Amino acid sequence: MSEYLENFINTKFRKSSKALDLGAGDFCDVKNLEKLGWECEGVDLEMGIDLEKPYISKNKPFDLVYSNYVLQRIKNKKIFAKTIYDNLKNDGWFFIHTFEKNDPVIASGMTKDFLQELLEKKGFKNIEMKIFDHYDKGHKHWHKILEASGRK
Repeated sequence: MSEYLENFINTKFRKSSKALDLGAGDFCDVKNLEKLGWECEGVDLEMGIDLEKPYISKNKPFDLVYSNYVLQRIKNKKIFAKTIYDNLKNDGWFFIHTFEKNDPVIASGMTKDFLQELLEKKGFKNIEMKIFDHYDKGHKHWHKILEASGRK
């Protein structure tokens, strides 16, 4: 599990809860959360789930909906924000990592202002945003990461 997601969970949750991973990829985060006692669901295009379209889990609502490095690939970001919102329980948390516009490697990153406005328009509250540099050890280069979190 990413150190950032783990830190977020340790800060915001006192006990294991229920989470949805949008764009689960290799399901690494899902597997690690399950080891910690979380009830998790992960969805990905490989499973036939197109996140360009609204997705509503039959297991909703979730205490946490998160997505790591998927948002920058989504064309319809409003639909993606709606998917997060519609799968969260009231006062549930979201956590997003994506690439910032000035990332030196990924050209499809976004600005903090754009993401803030998108999330506010959807109705999220207590939105926190930060931008930071992260060294990708596997690919041996730096990224500029945009992190967003907040509540429904």
